[in-house]
Amino acid sequence: MRNWNGPQWSWRKVLIAVVALMVVVALGRTLVPGAPGQGAVDTTGRGGRNAQAPEPRKPQRIVEFNGRRVPVGEGPVAVLNPALAKPGGMVSVDASGFDRGARVQIILSLGKGKDTPMTSAKANRDGVVSTTFTYPMSASNAGGKQVVKVAQEGSTKVAVAELNAQAGVGMVKISKAYGPPGTSLTLDAQGFMAKEPIKVYWGRITGAPTATLRADEHGTLMKVPIRVGVGAVGASTIILVGAKSKTTAVAPFQLLRQYPVVTTKPFAARAAYPIAVAGKGFAPNERVLVYFGGSTQGTPVMTMRADNNGMIGGTSFKVPFGLKGRQSLVFVGEQSRASAKGGFLALPYSPMARTNTYGGLPGTMLNFYVKGFASKEAVHVFANNELVSAFRVDAAGAAAAVGSYMIPGDAQGKLTFKLVGARSGGVGSTTITVDKSGGPVKLPPQPKYHLPPDLRN
Repeated sequence: MRNWNGPQWSWRKVLIAVVALMVVVALGRTLVPGAPGQGAVDTTGRGGRNAQAPEPRKPQRIVEFNGRRVPVGEGPVAVLNPALAKPGGMVSVDASGFDRGARVQIILSLGKGKDTPMTSAKANRDGVVSTTFTYPMSASNAGGKQVVKVAQEGSTKVAVAELNAQAGVGMVKISKAYGPPGTSLTLDAQGFMAKEPIKVYWGRITGAPTATLRADEHGTLMKVPIRVGVGAVGASTIILVGAKSKTTAVAPFQLLRQYPVVTTKPFAARAAYPIAVAGKGFAPNERVLVYFGGSTQGTPVMTMRADNNGMIGGTSFKVPFGLKGRQSLVFVGEQSRASAKGGFLALPYSPMARTNTYGGLPGTMLNFYVKGFASKEAVHVFANNELVSAFRVDAAGAAAAVGSYMIPGDAQGKLTFKLVGARSGGVGSTTITVDKSGGPVKLPPQPKYHLPPDLRN
């Protein structure tokens, strides 16, 4: 061993010094991550030399509010007013937390990727945005909860607020607030689906609709003409129902009483002759029931239908046989129950009759000439209240040289015949003089006349 002028170093001391130096270097690397020439500390457990250590999460702020510990939200926030949107209504947006002077987009999201830009705005120097947008008609049909996004352009900053759509409720406005059924008016409506049929009811929502309209491509109706339907007199409503969306719109209406009027022409006529009927003031397109005798009980004697203006016409009836004098008719609207009275005068038949001679000796054969009876009716001939002959008149109610009767041998003075229409009841009479200048005449008695079945009416 060589002798040095200084401390003596053995190999053991050198080894200990080297180990100590290595420990110091290792500790230095641990305490100073990312030092030049050194790899970052691997906190992922994967041993990667370039793995970056995650930024530590900021602790969420907790405040005590009204006795409760609640977290304080971070980032942009937005508030809607109102948060319940009506079709066509204005929605105010107030948002904060954006960059000073930043441009933001207001986006309505209906879900499933259906995002629609509504408007844009600019944040003020405090990062606050205040703007409005019109809630679209089409969006109201989606119903339920929707989302409004306030997104800063060129940034990830987004504020979100929930919006409730007032789906199922539309709006309707009518040009008149009162009138009887059949009144013409126009209406405007909105809040329905595009192109959908819209059913119109008056004072009810059951049964067949009074009319069916169709919305335009925006789900609206503009100045659409319509007639007031049938309903209870007094305070009522017009109700519009979307056939697909079931959106309902209601407007008040004062339903006035109807005063229909009916006329008959001619007013007076004989049985089997026609009388025309005309009237107005009924509900549009309703059936009108006609009752005979002034009562609305029992079965109607005829029916007719009013047109789109509530008018009836083009209908006639024939005066029945067996009536005499003034008769009453009642016309009742089947839906509206509005009624009108009418009537007519049933004129009697006044036929004329004569024989082929004004007189004759016993045994003279007589026949008859008549006119003024009902068309094609049977005429029964009576002598001294006994049926002695019968015949049928033609379409004009006339006949010539018809029937037969022989003046009996015991006839004296004058012989009167009464001719009675079997259906009309019209009576014609004629008288002959029996010539007895030749003295008594003995003739066999005439057989009793039997009415043939085909001459009973």
